[in-house]
Amino acid sequence: MSNGAPGTRSCTADFKIRVIGRWLKAHGANPANPATIAIGISLDEIHRANTRRHEPYENIVYPLLDLRIRRTDCPRIIRSTGLPVPPKSAWFCPFHRLTTWQTMRREQPTLFTKACHLETTINQRRHDLGKDPVYLTRYNAPLADVTPTTDTLPFDDGDGTCDSGWCFK
Repeated sequence: MSNGAPGTRSCTADFKIRVIGRWLKAHGANPANPATIAIGISLDEIHRANTRRHEPYENIVYPLLDLRIRRTDCPRIIRSTGLPVPPKSAWFCPFHRLTTWQTMRREQPTLFTKACHLETTINQRRHDLGKDPVYLTRYNAPLADVTPTTDTLPFDDGDGTCDSGWCFK
């Protein structure tokens, strides 16, 4: 948003749930023949699991909960199969902390540049429409300008607060 706020959390609904739903229906899922949808919510985020949202052509299951798997177990399990641990998929999420952007800038510079380009493209189009700019951080400035290029102190979580307890050790 123009005030630096990240806007609404509609990415999951717009770019996952609806897209997958259209694909499922196009490939035969229906109330008489529902598709099984496995949602990867781990035991330590059980509060996110619910059955409020589902379509008649879906059967929602939570395999990580059924197997009592925590988020920290996932990389170990993936590596034990000989597979590389995939990165998080939300490479342009406006809810990232500044430290996440900094890590991306350092470890995945091509992806960081892609996110900066996306932000610039959005703002060029918004400018052409006479609208205020929006940014991928809450700092109301371009991503490339607000993301540090050097390491921050270990207690700097990038959001202006100190909730880690580091200062009190």
